[in-house]
Amino acid sequence: MVAQYVALFGIECLHGYFGGKACPVLTLTPTNECRKVLEGYQMLFRATAGGGAVYCVREAQPDLLKRFDEAAPLTFTLTNNDPLLANYTDIGLRDSGNPSESIYYFDNIADYHADTLGREQQLLHPPGRAFANAVVPVRHKMSSCALGPAFKGGDVKVISTLDKHVAWQASVSENTRAVPLDLRSLPEGRYQLDVGGHVALEFYLSDQLATRQWGAVAIYAGGSLQAGLLPENCRTIDNAGVPSPKTFTIALDSRKTIWRYYIVDPTGKQDYGSYELSGVSKTMAQPDGVSPGEVRFARRAEMTPVNGHAAWVFESQSPLPLLQCPADELSLTLRPNGKGPRGGRSIKLPYAQPGAFVMTDGTEPRLPCSEIFVYV
Repeated sequence: MVAQYVALFGIECLHGYFGGKACPVLTLTPTNECRKVLEGYQMLFRATAGGGAVYCVREAQPDLLKRFDEAAPLTFTLTNNDPLLANYTDIGLRDSGNPSESIYYFDNIADYHADTLGREQQLLHPPGRAFANAVVPVRHKMSSCALGPAFKGGDVKVISTLDKHVAWQASVSENTRAVPLDLRSLPEGRYQLDVGGHVALEFYLSDQLATRQWGAVAIYAGGSLQAGLLPENCRTIDNAGVPSPKTFTIALDSRKTIWRYYIVDPTGKQDYGSYELSGVSKTMAQPDGVSPGEVRFARRAEMTPVNGHAAWVFESQSPLPLLQCPADELSLTLRPNGKGPRGGRSIKLPYAQPGAFVMTDGTEPRLPCSEIFVYV
């Protein structure tokens, strides 16, 4: 008899840059430890665009889900295939740590149910703040912990995230300045390092280098050990082994920048001082819900030299999102404002690209600025 499978949970990574659809540059794969757990319960993982799904056997005999008693989460690695992802993603300011030694971490411990990117989502992060508290350093399973002069002896503990269980512990004398951490018996996941009763560090335990993974997703599926510690919206298996399929979402926002246009006439024959830059957004509707929204630009009073030519500079009055297909949502035109000589032509303008940006001039807070050079 061929086994039939049903979805237990899915993980999707959506991105505003791609119109709120799946982020194709992120790849989700189970860790080696996760694969072993899935095999033990006859579960399957199938990758999807920007995510993946875990399937369980329908009406398994004996009922495998009733025996699901894992204390650790199912962990997945997120790999980034686009070096420009950080340019068009609103990652905010990294909280701390060396980017080459840390990753972005997401889990389903907290209930973040919200309307995001046009529909209801069960998020793996606070709504509108995908990277809030997401940056965590990666530690190898064999490492050491430096102890400062303030340490006067006591216990060094590694504590699990969900149940706050002491997963590893060592008693350390007062004059010790470093303690080896042999965590090979612990599964991959996020932990707290407690030194003398104080949390010194939160870290992600992994055998993979941080440079080989963009992020990690930990799904606490539920079951006899986890279900009672999870909100109802977050568990996919209750404590009796009854499945409740869920889709967990990472919703990434597109980076918004000031769009600055440099209009350059190499011949020097045209005066664009009597032109205005107007924009129309299909997604920024007016209160009547029908007419398109206006995107405002202002022309700087002074001209700027560009490669030996004078350039007229126009800037958006508010940050605009970077988009993979901006023409689907935005139209920008440079046209005469009616105050100059007749005969001027309208010019359709190109869009900002995520390749590079600078910071705006002036006082703090300075904003990222996309510069677009247009030769007419």
